[in-house]
Amino acid sequence: MKNIKQKILIILATLSLVIGFFAVPAGVFAAVTVDEAIDSGTSKILSTGKLADDWQSLGVARSNTPASKEMRQARYNDIVAYLNQSDRLSATDFERTIIGVVSIGGDPTHIPEATTHKNLVEELYQSNAMNSGVNAIIYGLLALQTKEYAVPENANFSIQEMVDKLLSLQKADGGWALGGAVGDVDMTGMAITALAKYKDMPGVSTALDRSVAWLSSVQLKSGGFKGWSNENSNSLSQALMAITLTGNDPKGALFTKDSDMITALMTYRTADGGFKWLPTDTQSNGMALEQALYALTQYKFYLNGSGSIYDFVNNPVPQLIETPVEPDPSTEEPSSSAEPGTEDSDSSDSNSSDSNSSDSNSSDSNSSDSNSSDSNVSSEDSSTTTSISDGSNENTEETISDSEGSSNVEKNTTDSSGAGIIEDTDSSTTAPSKEADEEAVQNTSNNANSDNAKSLPSTGEANDYMFLSVLLGASMLLVGVFFLAKNKRKQNN
Repeated sequence: MKNIKQKILIILATLSLVIGFFAVPAGVFAAVTVDEAIDSGTSKILSTGKLADDWQSLGVARSNTPASKEMRQARYNDIVAYLNQSDRLSATDFERTIIGVVSIGGDPTHIPEATTHKNLVEELYQSNAMNSGVNAIIYGLLALQTKEYAVPENANFSIQEMVDKLLSLQKADGGWALGGAVGDVDMTGMAITALAKYKDMPGVSTALDRSVAWLSSVQLKSGGFKGWSNENSNSLSQALMAITLTGNDPKGALFTKDSDMITALMTYRTADGGFKWLPTDTQSNGMALEQALYALTQYKFYLNGSGSIYDFVNNPVPQLIETPVEPDPSTEEPSSSAEPGTEDSDSSDSNSSDSNSSDSNSSDSNSSDSNSSDSNVSSEDSSTTTSISDGSNENTEETISDSEGSSNVEKNTTDSSGAGIIEDTDSSTTAPSKEADEEAVQNTSNNANSDNAKSLPSTGEANDYMFLSVLLGASMLLVGVFFLAKNKRKQNN
């Protein structure tokens, strides 16, 4: 009888210890929800006091906390300076700039402050995008689907032609790649993201099904993905974009191995609110944060049924220039001024744009495991004011030139809070009104549907889970130690 009691005590002690060891770390992990990860990542970017590039602008625009009007205006000033210093822009320069301009509430078809590049959409249509590599096709489709743009008469291509060209570049395994016969995760994720809007066009749905199946087949047991050789968060972020835009659940059976995609991505989060690139990294990485941020916001869009983060028609963001209120003709003394908080159409706030930092824009794709690229081509103008910080994190990004699809790889040094830092070249800009900014923030908050997405705990709710889990774990550890001590005393007696 005594032996039976001892065995029972040992079993209870062992179970208590096991539960305790697993419950405590589980509680710590549960401390961060998707919403909280988005909020802390956004806060890390905004704490720098400026939007450093197009992809930060996109991620922050789709977060729960939009950038202030002053910050978006400063970004606009930067892009105007960039455009005025750049005599020659590649197709991908126009494409990422369009995405960035729309993200901060500007109009890429009307940039009056620019000396030559006043209509980026028209210049994109007149560019050599169709012969500038797979990146140019992908980002061309993404840029042109942000709004409903008029196609100029002298356009060199159509949306249909771009779709057909991208379909023709799909590899036999179902993926896409910068080169070679085998697909890679980053380019495949980006291609799917670009094609998802056009699933009703001939051949697109079949191509998407093949590519989604391929992504599932190469997913790692951890729930993550490899780039060219290393498992990394950027590849996972691009895959997450693709999976959610095709209506697949990243936490569902198809994309859950030993773990699911969302759980895997959250393991890359760092204590400062950022995201790291490699699992073994100890510091956050600017490019990894940007991509994780907009990928997580796309996941929320998927849960809320909001469509694509690249759709600014159905998912508008705060505008730098509010639409003036037309005077009521029935009134005796119509006012000629706009509502308080609006600016005159000639002000420098007009048609804000997301200025592109030459050589410092982090790309939306991953190359050499670090970011295959947004195909950023650096400006050859030596007078550019762009400066790159001396941070320790480097991301290799693929750069596609304007000529017949040729490419080269360049190093893009980023600091821990984002890609390169662009110096403000226009200090004379008048600060926009607070009233318009507050209204814009409210509008974006309503669009974000924060904290009510399917299966996402409300912000703060997870902290209760963490407390209970840690408390349970600590209690079970104490119970286990107590049983073991009690059993040892009985054996000594």
